[in-house]
Amino acid sequence: MDYSTKLGKNYAPYSDVAAYRWLIGWLVYLTTTRLDISFSVEKLSHYPDCPTTTHYHVSICVLRYLKQAPVAGLFFPVSSDLVLSGYSDTDWAPCIDTRRSVSGFCFYLGTSLVSWKSKKQHTIARSSLEVEYRALALATCEAQWISYILADLHMPLLNSIPLYYDSQSARYIATNPIFHE
Repeated sequence: MDYSTKLGKNYAPYSDVAAYRWLIGWLVYLTTTRLDISFSVEKLSHYPDCPTTTHYHVSICVLRYLKQAPVAGLFFPVSSDLVLSGYSDTDWAPCIDTRRSVSGFCFYLGTSLVSWKSKKQHTIARSSLEVEYRALALATCEAQWISYILADLHMPLLNSIPLYYDSQSARYIATNPIFHE
């Protein structure tokens, strides 16, 4: 899917809503092992009640991609260091209907992807700083949860978990112990 494609309610409605819902449910199930389609499926699943012909054409493109690349998926190598690292990023107000932002993160254990999430935020943010800070907080909670899981598996982390993000403003707020408005 072209990442610049804007999907919304203002296009021609698609006639077979039940078939579209079935197709999106099937694609959501596939995202368990096919991370490469997560972005597209997340965008397509925003409108299960009123899909448009544009939504349908994009979902057909996703199916064509899956047919062309059937073996793409997650890979867990045998020889890999057990260092946990995370990445966090956001997209500020990409939804043309609700103007809500999307937060996302992914965590790697060595070179293997072990956790990821992309979620539309519940509230509308007034600035990109707000969005970045919320995404950073969400990723921090996930990092803590993964460290607890690893400790339960008797594989405690020896070092702190590096979390990479691209907002200097969010970094300043996160490291300032006094100002937390």
